[in-house]
Amino acid sequence: MKLVQYYHKNSTLTTQLGIETTHGLVNVAKLSSYFNKPTKYTMDSVIENSNEQLMKLKDLIEQLDASGVAIETFIEQKDLITFLPVVQNPEKIICVSMNYLDHVKEMDGEIPLNPVLYNKFNNTLAAHKQDIPIPPVARQVDYSAELVVVIGKTMKNVQKENVFDCIFGYTVGNNLTDRKLQRKSSQWMLGKTLDYFAPIGPNIVTKDEIPNLNNLYVNLKVNNEIVQNGNTKEMIFDIPTILSYLSKHLTLKPGDLVFTGTPKGVILAKPNDEQNWLSQNDLVEATISNIGTLSNQIK
Repeated sequence: MKLVQYYHKNSTLTTQLGIETTHGLVNVAKLSSYFNKPTKYTMDSVIENSNEQLMKLKDLIEQLDASGVAIETFIEQKDLITFLPVVQNPEKIICVSMNYLDHVKEMDGEIPLNPVLYNKFNNTLAAHKQDIPIPPVARQVDYSAELVVVIGKTMKNVQKENVFDCIFGYTVGNNLTDRKLQRKSSQWMLGKTLDYFAPIGPNIVTKDEIPNLNNLYVNLKVNNEIVQNGNTKEMIFDIPTILSYLSKHLTLKPGDLVFTGTPKGVILAKPNDEQNWLSQNDLVEATISNIGTLSNQIK
């Protein structure tokens, strides 16, 4: 199931939950009301009660398909909605650096023995199709297409073989960085945590939709030119290894986001005379197979 969080452009205070179908984006509130199912569904409630609520949502879609009711009644017009970050208030946003072999090579780095970790904060979150402003302090803005894991259950000391029991789903992330700020000190925080520097979306795909995480294409385009083109099979640390390692050091909570690294092709790795940093009006599109495309304009 592909879940989307959004609001109507004429009602910015009301967050809506939608399900992407072959017919379009189905409004869950309208659907549950029509079939007299009073449960209130939000992205947070579905993540935290996934066993129960995902089954109910699946039943609603099946009822709709079997009812003969015109599905257009429940379909949103895409030009009348504004996407929201698929998770808005995670307790933690954790990122893995240097996790694709070719990326390590292009950076002249050493293959890490353990996951290299840093974090972002909620101020960095942005949505699909949201404009990303570059603040005056930023001069060298770089992109980074990444598979993002959405945690579904509390994780503490979880073994690798049990990790998938704790995952809710996956989304696309663009881990933006200002490289000059990143290198101002040994700590990366400033370069990584500028406002809106972690767009995610356009949806969350539940884990059952992607049984094999080891062969997903990850690419990124700038102004329709492919600049990153990798595959998750190139990961140094796979998803179970990353999450098990994290859970042995800290507790992961439902809704936490884990950015899992980026393939080769970042601007920082290019020769100085070829480093065309992101600038105003650039269109950046990150795509992961079986999930979708996250699109943002730089402003």
